[in-house]
Amino acid sequence: MWLLVLLPLAIAALFVFRTLYKLFYYERHISKVVNSQKYPADSLPAGAYDAVVVGAGPSGATLGYFAASKGAKVCLVDKAKFPRDKYCGDAVCTPAIHILEEMGVMQELKQHNEAHFADSGGFVSPSGRSYIGRSKVKLGQAAACAVKRVHLDDRIVKASVRAGAELREEFEVEGATFDAAAGLWTVRSSDGKQVQARLLVCADGATSSLATKLGYCTEAPRGVCSRAYVEGGTHRADFDGVCFYQRESLPGYSAIFRHPNDELNYCYYLIPTHGDRCGNVGEDDLRRLHEDAITKDPFISAALGPGAKIERMKAASLRLGGQGIRAVVDDHLLLIGDAAGHIDPLTGEGIHTAMQGGKAAAETLLEMRAAGDYSLASCRAFEDRCWNLFAHDFDLSRKAALVLYRFPILLDATASEMERVGDAMMAKWAEIMTGMQPKTYFLRPANAAQMLVATLREAWDQYVLRRPDRYVMSPDAASAVAGPAPVK
Repeated sequence: MWLLVLLPLAIAALFVFRTLYKLFYYERHISKVVNSQKYPADSLPAGAYDAVVVGAGPSGATLGYFAASKGAKVCLVDKAKFPRDKYCGDAVCTPAIHILEEMGVMQELKQHNEAHFADSGGFVSPSGRSYIGRSKVKLGQAAACAVKRVHLDDRIVKASVRAGAELREEFEVEGATFDAAAGLWTVRSSDGKQVQARLLVCADGATSSLATKLGYCTEAPRGVCSRAYVEGGTHRADFDGVCFYQRESLPGYSAIFRHPNDELNYCYYLIPTHGDRCGNVGEDDLRRLHEDAITKDPFISAALGPGAKIERMKAASLRLGGQGIRAVVDDHLLLIGDAAGHIDPLTGEGIHTAMQGGKAAAETLLEMRAAGDYSLASCRAFEDRCWNLFAHDFDLSRKAALVLYRFPILLDATASEMERVGDAMMAKWAEIMTGMQPKTYFLRPANAAQMLVATLREAWDQYVLRRPDRYVMSPDAASAVAGPAPVK
């Protein structure tokens, strides 16, 4: 009798322990590179490279910088000519800021007034609870800065070239083949040029045509984001960065980030939840959501004002959390950055994970070069490094996105708690959303208890006291709003 009672309890306790262990003790032992000396560095044929990196964005160029600066022969190829633009929210989070400082790039961005560090920021919840605070005071540093990609990518790739990497621009990759006997990849351009290397790195973005041709990418990206710059001096925003969680597009959100010279980036992110759906909306809804919010969203329209000069919407695909990727490593091959789906499935942010992955790939390449081995077993060291840095967080981020879609009250409770206790709560939110802390940070006993009480308090306000919803789209909110923006 007692056995029948204790056995289910023991199984349940084991399940809880296993779940908590996986959440909080996620660090992997990094696989050792095989020291086979099958392909020593001095065995490279004339004109060949240790690595050819297809795509010279933040991930590829970061790899180029850290590998070339330690003596590796790296060739970066890109279909574009730098400087070139890239459509995204332009938010550079803390881990990327540190890498940029290490590369000397952040100093250049500051010198040329191309980076704006966030001080005042916050968010508006689905029911209209809002808070703008100064998390920088609590954190001791800015959690993020805004840098236009046309500047960021150009500065990183130039630093890579200064470190010794070779850059070949306007190199449209047609395909790549691997010679197993020689241990060399040959990458071909559409105009007949070729590059040979021991290691092939696919870093050509979320829609990676090369990874698709090679069979490592099996489906199209499911996420999408928009971007439109707002001319400085034409708007009424008085904050550095605010996210707006409209109920219709959860778990996605729109955001406004301040750039230097009072310019703004207004963007909209649609985050996948199930199948090809992003909550209750799909990719085809992006333009409508983006444009409607400008005039009908009570908070966004107030921040932009009726005289804002906003550029035409541009859009880009997002491959979040490794979606549609069969493998990120294989013999003599790595996938990094957006091509690997290294984008946070909750926030849609990918610059910091791209740069972390690029640096991890460089460290792995240097180890493989010294060991003369580029086998799958050796390449797994890159996968382990990415897991420890950020990929361990992806599964919980996916679950969190689904939970916020189904239970918007959690966002309301978070904003309400910010209103109640101030910047201390804002700082916790900023740490999680910018990669300074893993998502499990909110599951720690003190934080979880705080959120439980905040959620119960918010449920009482919404369902018992019937507090009215303040986030109501109007036919023409811009003309209806008077005075300062209603974001507090």
